[in-house]
Amino acid sequence: MASELRRSRRTVGWLSEQSGIEVPLLAAKLREDEDFTIADLANIAPALDVPVSSLMPDDRVTAP
Repeated sequence: MASELRRSRRTVGWLSEQSGIEVPLLAAKLREDEDFTIADLANIAPALDVPVSSLMPDDRVTAP
């Protein structure tokens, strides 16, 4: 998520305003102190002009 925000060259404040997630909570989520909800991702994806799926974690497991 943080990489998409950096790629967009937008600020946490801007994303907060666009997504409706308060700055302190959004910052905590970007630091991975809190988890994003599906609703969060649905609000963030259009703001960053990316599909929701690009914001989902990669669950693929790699063999050692």
